[in-house]
Amino acid sequence: MHLYPLIASVNVDVDKLSIEHLLIIVFSLLAVVSIVLICGFSLKLGDKEINIGGVQRLLAKRDKDTMLKESLKKFSDDVDHEVNADLYDLVEEIEDHLREPLIQGNHCYFTFEKFTSLVKNELYRRIRRNSLWEKLSEAGKDRYINTILKDIEKRYEILQAKANQVSCGDTYAKFSEVKEAIRGALIKFFDGTVKILIAGMEKKCEKYEKAKPEFKTAEAKKICCDDCIDKNKYRINKLLTGRI
Repeated sequence: MHLYPLIASVNVDVDKLSIEHLLIIVFSLLAVVSIVLICGFSLKLGDKEINIGGVQRLLAKRDKDTMLKESLKKFSDDVDHEVNADLYDLVEEIEDHLREPLIQGNHCYFTFEKFTSLVKNELYRRIRRNSLWEKLSEAGKDRYINTILKDIEKRYEILQAKANQVSCGDTYAKFSEVKEAIRGALIKFFDGTVKILIAGMEKKCEKYEKAKPEFKTAEAKKICCDDCIDKNKYRINKLLTGRI
């Protein structure tokens, strides 16, 4: 007894199909293609995974990455606000270093307050400027401090001239007599500012490193994490170099 293999063939004669059947076949194929494009599916070949289609999945990934990006932007802005607050606090602390021998003789509170405001306003003006880290690193410590000293000297001489015109008796010392004391206060400002800026940048880098695994697309991870880490590390290095 011989068993012959079962041969089954299915032939579709398109010419004999009705328009209704052809439309059903076409729409069915379109439906399958649409499902693949929208939902997609994955094929795993060893360690590699091939994704086919999946517009819906891709949009979901991008939505999550967008939310992460916005969250990191808010975090970065909050750190910048904290850094600015710390810099303003630093200027207030420096006021304690602007006492004797900066003003000689017995002065009333308002005369002393006017002098300290002059110095603090010069420092506040620099904090308000954009790219403070760039100014610090490009100029270097000595050059940056000498620039502020010159600006303070100009304003000091105007203040001194105004004080000499009133009859209250308060007089300010020559700038040459108080210059080194002011320089000492500016050195504390420079060193403190560099320390505060670096701490803020390191805080950002730490956050970006932790957020990297959460991103679903390589492009978003690079832009929101890798590039930001490189940028902040570059700035830290420039600040440390310019501090010398």
